[in-house]
Amino acid sequence: MSARDTECAAFRSVTHELETSTPGTPRVRAVGRNHTLWSLLLKDLALAENRLPDSTKTGLINLGLWSMRYNTLALLKDLSLHPLIDVNRNVLDGLLAQTQHAGSSHAPAAPFSA
Repeated sequence: MSARDTECAAFRSVTHELETSTPGTPRVRAVGRNHTLWSLLLKDLALAENRLPDSTKTGLINLGLWSMRYNTLALLKDLSLHPLIDVNRNVLDGLLAQTQHAGSSHAPAAPFSA
């Protein structure tokens, strides 16, 4: 499994958990996993080795920070998880498109790097 495949699997898993969570502990667990996922991605984006263009990094960092803030608000104010789900699906779609493009050109895929 490539690094890109791992990223896709993580987004699929966390997004599915957000979609199917029920009130109480399952919801808290799902939001917590989403927070952890974005925290890990933000750490990766901050690495000097990350080869994504600065504009892409900035966009993903902004999404990650927004997602992490919304995670907290969703739990504190019992907000809908749909905005988190939508963001994750959009990121997953982008990862899948990049994977398909890389597969056609036989380029190696590295985590969140071009």
